[in-house]
Amino acid sequence: MSNTFISFKTKTYLAIAKEPVYVGTGGYRIGRVDNTIIRDSGTNLPKIPGTTISGNARYYSWLAYKSEGMNLTLGCAKGKRTEKENACGMCPVCLTYGFIKDEKSHSGLAYFSDARILFFPVATMIGTVWVTSDEIVREFIDTDGSNIGSVSKEKFLAALEIKNSLPENNSNKLFLNFGWIMLESGREIDISLWKIKSNGENSEVSDLSDFFKKVENRICIVSKEVFHHIVNSNLETRTSVSINPVTGAAEGGALFTYEALPRGTVFIMDVTYENPKNYGNDEYGDNDGLNVVIKTVEKGFELFSSLGIGGMGTRGFGKIEIKGSMIGEKEYWESVKKYVENLEKRYNDLQAQLEKVEGEEKEKIDKEIKRITHSLNLYRKYIEVQKKKLEKQINNFNEIFNIISSINITISENDMPNETEEGENA
Repeated sequence: MSNTFISFKTKTYLAIAKEPVYVGTGGYRIGRVDNTIIRDSGTNLPKIPGTTISGNARYYSWLAYKSEGMNLTLGCAKGKRTEKENACGMCPVCLTYGFIKDEKSHSGLAYFSDARILFFPVATMIGTVWVTSDEIVREFIDTDGSNIGSVSKEKFLAALEIKNSLPENNSNKLFLNFGWIMLESGREIDISLWKIKSNGENSEVSDLSDFFKKVENRICIVSKEVFHHIVNSNLETRTSVSINPVTGAAEGGALFTYEALPRGTVFIMDVTYENPKNYGNDEYGDNDGLNVVIKTVEKGFELFSSLGIGGMGTRGFGKIEIKGSMIGEKEYWESVKKYVENLEKRYNDLQAQLEKVEGEEKEKIDKEIKRITHSLNLYRKYIEVQKKKLEKQINNFNEIFNIISSINITISENDMPNETEEGENA
């Protein structure tokens, strides 16, 4: 990050479903399926609410720090008092997601948008393609000057890789089925220079090139009027039943159906991070606190691919991989170093003041010293665990390096055949 003070930063992330994703409405209704997933009321398209992402991210950030040796309370995972433990109010999780205590509370510094569908996988007669709409492209994608415009309801636009494999109908026109919907091919589109739009000066965006390589550029664009029909008619639908543990047979009346977003769905979402220094937190440098907030959320994001999001997690649902320009470990630890140094300086200054004051002022300073001591103890143990882990890695790398260094090839380069001779011999 720049040395210039940044009050907030918005980062755009792509999330790819590794397994079907079910985020239910919490209700039960008669229809095509019993348990439906959450949809945007304006577009009727499924989405993952920002509240769901935030709740999971907080818990996963807490898990990540706990597994790395930071002694956090269960209250830190919830942001409020549990039956036995209160939120500490001083750890990176409380700083990032907010907390409520009797004597003090603070709102979170990470603001999550809903995760909306960017590309949706559909099985067709030429294999799986990833579909988006003209409206979504205009909202989220910088097409580098190429004008997509509005797409006719009867047609779709496709990259060259798809157009070359499309079948022809009796009128020699290229067409393709998207589930039960048949559309005619329109003009070819060039997606090689596409990238996610920036939200302004203080924003970072994801790169689309890696995703396009994975799906072999099999991208199609349809009209916004058709897109929600394609999505909602190609959701994964499953039927489940409760099993009686005594008889081992299905429970009577316990059959239910539910829908889910299929594996391979690509979502787009924003997270806006606020700088703790906006609230007078002088323990951090200009942007060090902002780095810690970003890294804390992204530590949580790393666990989404293992622990998932939404319901039916024990049935293999919910695993998503979140991609973006993640903050580096070096940048994060530089910020932690400055934070700890500032905290120690603040501690020493307060100790010096404590000897000169009495009464209520002394109680106030003493309380602040205890708060700083608790925070320093959290980081002290956390840093010690990280040092031990790194020492093991360094020793392992040194052993590997020594083995590689001990390999001695005695044949000289002049005696070895060059690549041309080797190819001819083959």
